[in-house]
Amino acid sequence: FGGPFGGGGRVSTVPIIQTAIEIEGPFSPQGLSMNDSRAKIFVCQPKNAAEEKPCAEKIAHHLGTQAFRRPVTDADVKSLMKFYELGRADTGGFDAGITELVTAVLSSPDFLYRSISTSPRPDEPRLLSDVELGTRLSFFLWNTGPDEELINLATAKKLSDPAVMKAQVERMLKDPRANTLVENFALAWLNLDELEKVDPIDGGFNAAMRGNFETEIRLFLASVLLENRSVMELLDADWTFLNESLARQYEVPGVYGPQFRRVKLTNENRFGILGKGAFLLRTSYGDRTSPVLRGGWVLDKLIGTPPAPPPPNVNTDLAVKDGERPTTVRARLEVHRKNPNCNACHGLIDPPGLALENFDNTGRWRTVDAAARAPIDANTVLSSGVKMNGPVELRRYIESHGDQLPTTVTRRLMMYALNREVEYFDMPQVRQIVKTAEAGRYRFNDLVLGVVNSDAFRHQGPEETKPQATPASKAPAVAKNP
Repeated sequence: FGGPFGGGGRVSTVPIIQTAIEIEGPFSPQGLSMNDSRAKIFVCQPKNAAEEKPCAEKIAHHLGTQAFRRPVTDADVKSLMKFYELGRADTGGFDAGITELVTAVLSSPDFLYRSISTSPRPDEPRLLSDVELGTRLSFFLWNTGPDEELINLATAKKLSDPAVMKAQVERMLKDPRANTLVENFALAWLNLDELEKVDPIDGGFNAAMRGNFETEIRLFLASVLLENRSVMELLDADWTFLNESLARQYEVPGVYGPQFRRVKLTNENRFGILGKGAFLLRTSYGDRTSPVLRGGWVLDKLIGTPPAPPPPNVNTDLAVKDGERPTTVRARLEVHRKNPNCNACHGLIDPPGLALENFDNTGRWRTVDAAARAPIDANTVLSSGVKMNGPVELRRYIESHGDQLPTTVTRRLMMYALNREVEYFDMPQVRQIVKTAEAGRYRFNDLVLGVVNSDAFRHQGPEETKPQATPASKAPAVAKNP
């Protein structure tokens, strides 16, 4: 480059590096320098050959405890030291031995699998040990193994104490690692983690706006769940997180600059998750909104009554056909629902979605359907006969049904914590957790603590037994359809 900012010139007294940089040294290296990653492994440094083996044993004990999520035994250390000795005999010396030891730890089934022994009685669940309970708790809240404090408490058999467990849950939810509940639980439950699947044809929408939606929803969910707020604020929170670009999309004044900041909302249509661009985009198509997707999402994710999937071979395409005059999505749905077979499901699904029709597929507020050149009608009647108009009345309707949203959140939390579907026999526990949390308006920490204290979380169920084949002569008679 020419001019004062190129060609190896200077800015003030600082030389400009045009194409390369050359570094000399260190001139007398004494092994690898310490960094954060090595410090987690090398909890000691031998000063001479006599200190190498005791140090390696200390590393094996420390690393094994962390990786195996339990106190290691002498047998564990002895087994790992065989790999250290094998590597130590190589030209790399002590570091080579530790490399082999680390490889052995990371290849061990104790690290790769979370094993829980089954009940000695195959027909009964078994109470988890404190060590097993600590591991299940850590993977629930952090999606990783327990830290030293949790392992020590589990080893001392103190996690069975309700006060100790409560303190640990509160500590862990304040830890940055708890953000995995936003990434792996909340976004997956709400199906808002794959916004790239919808690509609006609107010329004003781009990848940067999609990134704004992703940032906003992550910050918003964290502000509710990880600040120990009521889960009802997922619906009625009067704040969000905006930068200037997203604020323009939402028509929120007074926000400038690319950085995100917490903003108090005055427009009730934007309150809670129903006013968030991530939700409005994910429940749309590239060329239009979808009251069907939005209504189904509200029923499934918030109310907890997922609609049945459409029957096979049913035409669900509501796009305007070539040569036809564009009409509103609402008008096309009304034609679709004239078929009684279609109305059986759409009469339940469509109304909540129609209440959100003022939002286009990129989250902007509109009063006119630009393609159809017709006004937006957000009036709707639920299958129960309740009339409503717009997102505010939809939100208030969901809130009026008290514990529906907290029950949905608790059921999803339990499913995530247990890594299995919630069955009918789990529901009494779910309802009890919600009832107990009602006094605090369903704070997230109370729901988490309820899950952690539940029998389902603290027990390992019996193994599923395969049904034995019944001899044909003893098989029950089965009536065949005529």
